[in-house]
Amino acid sequence: MTWNRQRTYAALVGIGIWVLLGKTIVMTLGGGLTTFVPWVAALLALEFALNAGVFLSAIVWWCSATARFARLSLRLTAATVIVHAVRVLIYVLSQAGPWRGFDVRPEHRAAPGGEWGWVAFAATMSAISLVGLVIVWRRRRHRAEEPGH
Repeated sequence: MTWNRQRTYAALVGIGIWVLLGKTIVMTLGGGLTTFVPWVAALLALEFALNAGVFLSAIVWWCSATARFARLSLRLTAATVIVHAVRVLIYVLSQAGPWRGFDVRPEHRAAPGGEWGWVAFAATMSAISLVGLVIVWRRRRHRAEEPGH
């Protein structure tokens, strides 16, 4: 087995998605599907499915060590980043002003708390992911437009 760029990229995607997959597993096992309102629970389930798909496709990509298998993994990753960003936006809005707690069922709404550190962390990491997605997308698009590609 030789190590090449494709294996490096696949490993980075796999390691990165493992963090989100772990978080969605913890949220799901922690009762997220019954705590959140149905449409937010559906977003959580969708994100979990996308995370699992990215992880499995990254394994296939890593095993093949060729760019041929990168496309599916990168497209699933892009979808995951976007769905995650929407979920984080919902989380941020649910912590602020008149929308406080709109994402959870009424019986699970907690009293106002000091979670602003986690809100800021989630929003920052999600924004960084979106910026990274745009950079990778533009780079791949630019490369595809070059003669000979």
